[in-house]
Amino acid sequence: MEYIAAADTDIGIAKKINQDSVCVKTARTASGMAALVMVCDGMGGLSRGELASAEVVRCFADWFDRELPFELESWNWEKAARNVISRLRRVNARISAYGQRNNIQLGTTATGIIAVGSEFMTFHLGDTRIYKVSDRLSQLTEDHTFVNREVRMGNMTPEEALTDPRRNALVQCIGVLGDVWPEVKLGKLESGSNYVICSDGFRHVLTDRELYEELSPKKLTDKAAMQKKLRELIETVKARNERDNISVALFRPELKAED
Repeated sequence: MEYIAAADTDIGIAKKINQDSVCVKTARTASGMAALVMVCDGMGGLSRGELASAEVVRCFADWFDRELPFELESWNWEKAARNVISRLRRVNARISAYGQRNNIQLGTTATGIIAVGSEFMTFHLGDTRIYKVSDRLSQLTEDHTFVNREVRMGNMTPEEALTDPRRNALVQCIGVLGDVWPEVKLGKLESGSNYVICSDGFRHVLTDRELYEELSPKKLTDKAAMQKKLRELIETVKARNERDNISVALFRPELKAED
């Protein structure tokens, strides 16, 4: 299995600081390919969202560089999932404690993919999304928002959720609550599919049809094409007057001939 990945981020048209953080790492190891692809959307309504998002990315990037090579010798997905949940809870406690000491509130979403060989894990807190684009568009994460929870409980219709003033209110994120309950899922990578991780600033003004057609794996088969398309879409989002920071990463697994 080979991996191709690309990412882009933009401050957007209205913010003074880009509070998003993006991480893309791939490595060829004795156990095969490994990857970490993640997007953290620092919460613009809180102080120092960029600090929170950067700290979560640093935590996972350090793990990928320093610990993963040793863990791959006896890799176990169930153990890896428990470790990811523990890592997210520890960084949440660390950021929360920092905020309390300095009398500020800082927070971030945390959503990403860890891939090893032909298998992968998603981890997720907040409303940054993961999509799979193959012969259709599939959303692999559930938004941890107030309105999504109300829709799932039958207290609100999807149409009401679109215009509810609380539609951006998160019920789970890093740095705000005393504890978090990350959504972690395991799966098999689908060769030739594109996996998209994007902040809400990227997807708000793009339709599902546009995401499917513009990020189609039939169109984007190499890194250069992926990188170019992500920049084009970011410029489209800015032209449509999106006010938030804009971040997106694209990850594509491909079977090698000998696989």
